[in-house]
Amino acid sequence: MDLRLVLTDLDHVDWSGFGHAYGSAEDVPALLRDLASPVEETAAEAEQELWSSIVHQGTVYSATAPAVPFLARLVAGGVRRSALVGMLGVIAGSADERGLPVPGAARDAVVAQLGLLLPLLADSDREVRRTTVWAVAQCGSAAGPDARAALRARWAAESDPALRADVLTACALLDPDAAGELCSAVLAGDGPAPVRVAALLVTADFGLPWDGETTACVARLVPLDRHGFGALWEREPLQAIADSLHARGAAGTAIDVVGSALGRAVALRVQGSEHAQAAVTEARWAAESLARRSRSAPARLLPALRPLFDDPATVADVIPLLRTWSQPAPEAVPALLALAQGDGDPADEALAALVCLGAPEAAGLLARHLADRPRALQAAYRLATGETRTPSPGDTAGEETTPLPYDPDLLDAIRVRLAAEPSRERGSVFGGGLAATNEPVYLGGLLAAWGRTARAALPELLAALPRHPLPVSRALAEVADPRADAHVIEALRAQAGQGPAATRQAAAGALHSLTGDAGPLICVLSELLAERGNSLDHTVSAVASLGEAARPLLPLLHTLLAEPPRSRETMPMIRAALGAAALVQELTGDERAVLPVIREGLAWASRAWGQETVKRAAEVARLLGPAAEPLLSDILPLLDDPELSPALVTVLTSVFPQADPLAGLARTTLADRVLAAAGPGSYGRSASAVLTACAALGPTAFTGAQLDVIRDLADGDRRIVGAGLQDRIVLDDEHFRAEARKVLRTLTADPSIP
Repeated sequence: MDLRLVLTDLDHVDWSGFGHAYGSAEDVPALLRDLASPVEETAAEAEQELWSSIVHQGTVYSATAPAVPFLARLVAGGVRRSALVGMLGVIAGSADERGLPVPGAARDAVVAQLGLLLPLLADSDREVRRTTVWAVAQCGSAAGPDARAALRARWAAESDPALRADVLTACALLDPDAAGELCSAVLAGDGPAPVRVAALLVTADFGLPWDGETTACVARLVPLDRHGFGALWEREPLQAIADSLHARGAAGTAIDVVGSALGRAVALRVQGSEHAQAAVTEARWAAESLARRSRSAPARLLPALRPLFDDPATVADVIPLLRTWSQPAPEAVPALLALAQGDGDPADEALAALVCLGAPEAAGLLARHLADRPRALQAAYRLATGETRTPSPGDTAGEETTPLPYDPDLLDAIRVRLAAEPSRERGSVFGGGLAATNEPVYLGGLLAAWGRTARAALPELLAALPRHPLPVSRALAEVADPRADAHVIEALRAQAGQGPAATRQAAAGALHSLTGDAGPLICVLSELLAERGNSLDHTVSAVASLGEAARPLLPLLHTLLAEPPRSRETMPMIRAALGAAALVQELTGDERAVLPVIREGLAWASRAWGQETVKRAAEVARLLGPAAEPLLSDILPLLDDPELSPALVTVLTSVFPQADPLAGLARTTLADRVLAAAGPGSYGRSASAVLTACAALGPTAFTGAQLDVIRDLADGDRRIVGAGLQDRIVLDDEHFRAEARKVLRTLTADPSIP
């Protein structure tokens, strides 16, 4: 290889005018030259540096496109072919572009070099062929007719089953119109399993006809993952098939596919197949994924899961589904009860599921095994605090949550655990997990949920107060009777006067809750406000919880608002200022002190991760009512952002409570913008903000078609909440549906809506 030819014109590029992840691209020429170094260490280091700079975590930059021709020439010259072709594929497929002159410029640069890459489809090196197929596929329809023809030729010539699967996928991506012909031929025959799995994926992805025989084909191949065709495609086949079918509106078909896979997994267990455990794991994961997309999936898949509860080797795989779905599953209770009385993690998981399902035996079992059931205790705590209650169809949003029922035996067990010395009986976060480490929080939370019914635990709570002041203080505030438990009040008063500020605040808060005496809490909060620490926003939230009792702190809050904007450059500081603004407005109605800070918060729309700050600013602006009108020039340009529009629309409705249009925008038009923000994959809070805005706009804002959209939000199969903690998505979505039904009843005045 003659480097002078391969790297011709390398120094004629003004690399200083381009940038990558770490700044100027002036180092790129040297890195490209080092790729061809005969010293492996030098070449490998240059390759890694290029991955980190011009393709940093899949992001492409202005320097990426100019580097592509040189990378392609190096490949054609035999330099690190598989690795560099893979890099070119990542560049072609990137959707995260920074500083490119035109969108898609990096991909277009790769397409322009396909003439050098396509011959590698017939290379004798299997890995080179495989990587090239994938890289060409990343170019999509832009690759052109020569690439399509080259892939079809490779399809005819390739004999390696895994590579044929890759080629089939690539052919479909470059030429979707030909996908049906290829897949029909593959699925009609009895070819290699990897190729049939690829055909199934393409059939699901491209909306090709899917019938019962296609579902049966999936079941025969389970576990599909064993026929996988390389990490380059990064897909779990069964999950991907089900998700694609659901995305195209075939929810029932998707559920049938996963149900048939579960049935096949059970059959493999009965047969003693070596693939049985892999089949169970694959089907279980597909079921969990589909349940996060489809509301009807849990109830329909539970019967298919039933046989797995009776098998000691598989029950641990499916228990977590019951916990996260919280679906009635009485047929699973006997198996769970038997497992919960055993040892180790499976017993803990089984008891946690029983708690979530509301089994009456759960409290007694937890009482007998409390010391070694941290996950079950965590589940009980979450139930007691309302984190894991799934509304029934007749529920309305915001109803009181029923905690784990009071049980005297469980109370006695909690008292024993509170009295235990943690250094001897509780492991570290690494040894026992967060559930074990957070035991004092969970114990205190359960007692707080039971309230004064748990007064028998006061001696243990008081003894544990110095060791665990935060959770115990909160529990004492609920459990103690201020008329009969003067010794508790004195203990809290003493705790509020000593130790770190956080523990004093917790004790002082409990004291205020029990007695109404805000003095100690005002004292510690004034210290924290003056310190201006990183947790200032949390301090301001604590001040706000005092309501009228916070008046002595108004001078400190005004001082915070009067500070120059440069003091609020961090998120905690601007959020603290917005919290202070809300309380000042509530207590004094002083809009002049509040408006500048709200305007600062709205300006965070242009910052990375600034959307939550803008939403908080909108919440404060809404408190001003018509006095927020000076902020319209800041608000109106932001209405096109779907993530922000619901919060901002509520501000407009507070400024013009009876008007239509609002600031020149018809309420019906604003309703369209708000509803556009409610799409699958939303965070729970974002989805709820849409409903808040709909309620604020009022019944006259909505056409019949728009009300149908809200009906779909309330009752559609596709989940709206799809982001957040994985084990909370199903529950958060069900809570959102209950909220949506409540809003729909209000907008339509239809009491028959469940």
